Formats: sequence, structure tokens, C-alpha cells
Amino acid sequence: MNRRITQIILLILLQIIITLVLVPATAESIQDATIWANKGKALAETKDYLGAMAAYDQALQLDAYYAEGWKLRGDALMALDRYAEAADSYDRALSIDKTNAEIVGKKGRALFMLGKYRDALDTYDRAVSLNPNVFLSLDGKADVLAALNRYSEADSMYDAALKIDPRGNATWNKKGLTLAKMFKNEEAAEAFNQSLTIFPGSAEVWNNMGSAYFNQGMMKEALKAFEQAISLDESYIPQKYGDTLTRLQQDKQAAAQEAQENSSGQPAILVPSEMKLPPPIFLINYLMIGVGILAILALGAARVIKGKRKKQEIR
Repeated sequence: MNRRITQIILLILLQIIITLVLVPATAESIQDATIWANKGKALAETKDYLGAMAAYDQALQLDAYYAEGWKLRGDALMALDRYAEAADSYDRALSIDKTNAEIVGKKGRALFMLGKYRDALDTYDRAVSLNPNVFLSLDGKADVLAALNRYSEADSMYDAALKIDPRGNATWNKKGLTLAKMFKNEEAAEAFNQSLTIFPGSAEVWNNMGSAYFNQGMMKEALKAFEQAISLDESYIPQKYGDTLTRLQQDKQAAAQEAQENSSGQPAILVPSEMKLPPPIFLINYLMIGVGILAILALGAARVIKGKRKKQEIR
């Protein structure tokens, strides 16, 4: 009996020792991990992502079960375009915090950037089911749907994201591109306009706006949008800029011809300077063809005359 009591007392003493020694040490290591994580965040804000990742690694050495540290490490890897490693870091975070919708969505983005659209869509579906009010999850799911050419679903998902954050100018731009692919150019122009209202300094969005106007036949508006894109980025040459200039010139010539016809009551006659003459090489070709035709006719006439003479000789 005394031996049993002695064992119990020893166990109690051991627990006290653990509480007094090990628990403070663990608390201290967690506190140190947080300090390193904060250092990493500060470095990430200066775009020193390698330095940030090194700080996060220090935090995780102190506390391997620090879910926020694994998530932050994944964010740094995403910024470095190391998407597969980022997905692994997010997986480590999710092994600790399984129902964190934000981290699930971040893993979905990593898979999307790896081109694994089906896996990304499944991951985003899970993120949205965990929390349907996370903007990045809704926006990311819409990106995957658009990449899978499921444009109508993508458009609806962008709308859901914009209800949470109506100031998402990049999302308005992506919505416009999706609408343009569905040949809804008027609605696309409205979406691009929303994006430019929030951030008017995007050459890309001005170009997209110009394309939407071009597809509606609104050449003057398209030209203004393209010129705005070029003014923001001189190296930016809109794809349909040249076509717009050509169409405007054709419209100008057609309007001038119509005005001339209306004023004279007669169809406009092209003056010599406006008449397009064929190049000299084609004139030579036409001359040779004419000579050939004359030669064939001459040979045919000679054969007919010769045939008549033979008939007369026979008689």
C-alpha cells in the first residue's frame, strides 16, 4: 500500500516538473515562432519573398504545428511562382487546420497555376462549401470555370465574388473577357467600364474595352480606347488597332462618295488619281494573251481557206 502511494506521489511530482519546465519552454517557442512569422510578413511586404520564406522556415522549426506559418510559407512560394511547393505547404497547413476555407482556396489557386484545372475546381468547391463568403475562393473558382470554357457558370461566379467585393477591378475585367467570349460585347464593355472606373490606369483593360467596341462596330469609340491604352504603355500595341484605322478610313471614303452622289444626283466618278491601274507586268501579260488569241484566230482562218481550196481542186 505504501509502495502504491509512493508511485502516485512520484507521478504527481513528475507532472509538476513538466508543467514548470516544459510548458513554459513550449509557450516560449510558440511566441518565438510568431515573432519569426511577423518578420516574414514584413519582408513579404517589401517583396523580399526569399527572405520571408527563410523567416517562416525559422518559425516552423520552432513550431512544426504552426498552421499560419505553413500558410504564409505557401504564400511566399506562390509569389516566387513555385506552385507545386506552395501546394505542399498549404497541404501541411490543412493537415493541422482541416476546415480553414481560406487555406483550401489558396491550395486551389496553386493547382490552377499548375494547370490542374479539374483538381483545382474540386478544391475550390470544397473551399466554397466551407465558407461561401470568401472572395478569393469565388473569384478563383470562376477563373477555373472560364479556363474550362464554362463561360456562363464563370460569369455567375464572378457576379457572386463581386457581391462580396464590388471594387475588384481585376474581377470586373475577367468578367468582361468572359462575356466577350459569349459574344455579349455590349455587356462586356460595361464590365470593362466598371473596371476602369475603379482603376483607370490599366492599358490591358483599355485594350479590352476597345475590342468590345470594335466587335460592336463602334470604330470611333474603339480608336479612343486603343489610343488610351497606348498612352498608358507605349510598348502596348492593341491587336485590333490597325483594323480599326482601316475601317475608319473605309467609312470616311464611303461617306465622301455618298455625299458626292447626293450632291450631283449621279454616281461618283473616280478621277484618274483615284483609279487603280494594274502594275506593268500585268499589262504585258494582257498584251501577250491578246497576241495569242489573234494568232489562234489567224491559224483557224488559214485552215478554213486551205480546206476550201482542196475541195475546188478535187472537183
